[in-house]
Amino acid sequence: MRNNGKHGGAVIEFFLLFPFLASLILGTLIYGSQLVKELSLLQVARDTASMSARGTTFMSSANQAIVSRLGVGLGWPDSGGLLSTSPGVVYVSTITYLDATCNGVTPVCKNAGYWVFLKSVAFGNTSLRSSNFGAPAGCVPGCYDPNQTDGSLNTSDTQNTASARVKNFTYLGTPDKTVAGYQPGQPAYLIEAAGVTGPWHGGSVSYAFSLF
Repeated sequence: MRNNGKHGGAVIEFFLLFPFLASLILGTLIYGSQLVKELSLLQVARDTASMSARGTTFMSSANQAIVSRLGVGLGWPDSGGLLSTSPGVVYVSTITYLDATCNGVTPVCKNAGYWVFLKSVAFGNTSLRSSNFGAPAGCVPGCYDPNQTDGSLNTSDTQNTASARVKNFTYLGTPDKTVAGYQPGQPAYLIEAAGVTGPWHGGSVSYAFSLF
């Protein structure tokens, strides 16, 4: 009788603890899955930035499709590229800093002292999450250079149009030609990516960026 009583008590204890253990295991699986997706999103941003720095143009649907395939683990399309209804968006920007002399332009341009877009492309579901830095440039598509196919802005707009300025960018400080490091006029490649990272391709939207 004592053994039966102990066995019955163990069964009762198990069923009392089961809801707690089940929720703990399920929570661990969900959190782990989301963490893996967030790391995948960061890798997409890094790989895209590396491609951009090597001259890849993302006005090309074929190159956009490559980025989409990088995010297959996030539920992004394996072919055809990100769509306006996809669970992801990518902002590809090439930016530079115009110093007080507008990097030697005469007369000095209106965007002197600002970070500005040289190139600006967005693809995917832009309603999913907006850019932290104002991409794509507010003046596009009207300020795209008609002689280029890589998302380049007209030089005059980059230098003088207020909506071609990058917002909230402080990661490289205020470049100065008299100080070693990043110099005014040099291009910097800024990639932002956002995607749905919640369980079962739903829930929260995560964000990552990479700077080359």
